[in-house]
Amino acid sequence: MIKNIVFDIGQVLVDFRWRAYMEEDLKFPPEVVEQIAEKIVLTGMWDDLDLGIRDEAEVIEEMKSTLPALRKETDIFFDGIVNLTATRPYSTPWIKELKEKGYKVYLLSNYPKSYFEIHERTHFDFTKYVDGKVISGFEKLAKPDPAIYRLLFERYSLIPEECVFLDDRAENISAAAKLGMNTILFISYENAKAALDALLA
Repeated sequence: MIKNIVFDIGQVLVDFRWRAYMEEDLKFPPEVVEQIAEKIVLTGMWDDLDLGIRDEAEVIEEMKSTLPALRKETDIFFDGIVNLTATRPYSTPWIKELKEKGYKVYLLSNYPKSYFEIHERTHFDFTKYVDGKVISGFEKLAKPDPAIYRLLFERYSLIPEECVFLDDRAENISAAAKLGMNTILFISYENAKAALDALLA
């Protein structure tokens, strides 16, 4: 019997809107957007921020150093990081609906510690409705490491087989399934909600 719904955050409950942020908010020209994407956003260094085992300021300085000719632009990019995400319209109503039906709701996400603190304060109205959360930057563990899933189970006394996990990355879903969780690979809200409703029926 399923009792717990576990959500990833980025690209599931919120948009990681790095391209729109640069194009629409910062008005960066296309060549600048592509260079920052290639050298900063889409690199393994972002995983270092998520994992939280290195000083965030040190990692960010290392990121900026990869584009010395764009120092002004990378400073602007990181100074406005509060606008890097936007909560999707369905997120809070979906969680509230699940809570009203009697399910427990948890968050399990790879997210830098300081950015999560900023975004929870400014954007994440859904966090007030969840029963618990495990965020990589606080724990110094990140998906798909089985240890972060086990930490969720232990902290909140969850039985894996009683949980459904929704994530947009196949490797994270695979790791959860190996530990006994029911899983849904998030492609779209409509697809995921239909799959979840079917599991809970």
